[in-house]
Amino acid sequence: MINHLRQYKIGFSIYGFIAFVLQELPYLPWLLCPPQNNPLANNVPINAFFGILEKFGGITTVGLLSIIINKSVIRPIFKNKLFYISVLCLFTYYICWIFYFFGFTNPWLIIMGLSAVVPIYYLFMALWLKNYFAVFTSIIFFIGHTGSNMINYLL
Repeated sequence: MINHLRQYKIGFSIYGFIAFVLQELPYLPWLLCPPQNNPLANNVPINAFFGILEKFGGITTVGLLSIIINKSVIRPIFKNKLFYISVLCLFTYYICWIFYFFGFTNPWLIIMGLSAVVPIYYLFMALWLKNYFAVFTSIIFFIGHTGSNMINYLL
């Protein structure tokens, strides 16, 4: 266990930071010119349990990806299927935001395309960077973020 922990160091991961910035990009146009039909504007966790899981999981995942570095990953290999899966998740997220801006606010679009895909994106980024701490927190983020929105938009 101790040997496993020695492969990590605290520092600044440009890859984790860029992953966060890229995920946040759709919020810029949303803040500047929100869509007419905007059910996400008042979206809050259904209860404290999901709220804690969502906030803790999301903030901790981004933090861990940005400050914890696996020393065995000097330069991540971009020709890695985990990297491409994360890029696919991000691309899916952007496409779903485009649909959302054009008024498509179907509950499944919100749950699958705007909620579930974000923690999955972070999960694959964490796997790609071999940041297994962030893998764990991204699963917590998935449960809180997706679970809360499933209850909010489907029930």
